[in-house]
Amino acid sequence: MALRGICSTCLRVSSGLTATRRALPRSLPLIPTSRLHTSQRNIQQTTTTNKEVFNVGHIAPQVNGPASPGETKLIRGIFGKVAEKLREKMPNTTEPYVAHGVTLKLYNECLKQAAYTDGHELSESARFWYNVCDRPKTFMSWAQVTVLHIWMLIVRIRAFEPNRVKSWQQHFVDHFFYDAEGKMIHTYKIASGGQRKGYLKDLYSQYRGMIAGYDEGLCKGDAVLAAAIWRNVFDARPDVDMEVLATITSYARRVVHGLDRVDDQVLYSARVTFGLPNEEAEIVRVESKFIETLLETPDVNNKAT
Repeated sequence: MALRGICSTCLRVSSGLTATRRALPRSLPLIPTSRLHTSQRNIQQTTTTNKEVFNVGHIAPQVNGPASPGETKLIRGIFGKVAEKLREKMPNTTEPYVAHGVTLKLYNECLKQAAYTDGHELSESARFWYNVCDRPKTFMSWAQVTVLHIWMLIVRIRAFEPNRVKSWQQHFVDHFFYDAEGKMIHTYKIASGGQRKGYLKDLYSQYRGMIAGYDEGLCKGDAVLAAAIWRNVFDARPDVDMEVLATITSYARRVVHGLDRVDDQVLYSARVTFGLPNEEAEIVRVESKFIETLLETPDVNNKAT
């Protein structure tokens, strides 16, 4: 089985002190005002011209072919210069627009992990979340998986410069709630604004609980993280497949650790894609070397023991 990771380094260790520091919650964003927002219904494609795309599921970064010389010159010659000048002269003014655009691309990467449309075939990642995890294709199932992926990226965003964190995190969360309301309107035909507002309020409460649970798991270890995933992805079902639960826990750890190792510029340009959780299955099936030690019967006649 091929190794997987980021920047030619295996990313299957605990996220360490840096990621733990990032897990400490900052001020939580306010719930966005209810409004019609449908721009996220069509998943936007992240354009990467002559740049590496860091995929947390593979050891080799994906590289797209270079743009034509004329196109590159046009982008850098006109728009690039204007953007650089604006950022130099008015950094506080342009930052919200940059954050909005980049976080939308990052959100769309989270969105498509469990995206489904009636009458259309599921993607490979969606087949894992619905078929392997034995979850129904419902709004809440989609939201639970999407929030898990949002949390992985928010952990990394918390390590940005302090003056950027609040804006980036706010935009990221806004995209999720705007998209959730768009689904209520167009997919589930909920015409009442008051009813949608009530659902969004409940969803926000659940969102806060999910983020807090995952943060606690990141700080306290795999057992606590697995318990948070069991509650928030599997609705605390007693019949959950423990191997599948361990696979998702390993996947979340690997992604967070992988994001911990990449430069901020990778996030600033939205060059991040997620791998597949079921790639962790083979690792999860390997028996721990500590199992025999834990199962050993203590010798009651040995006082030292």
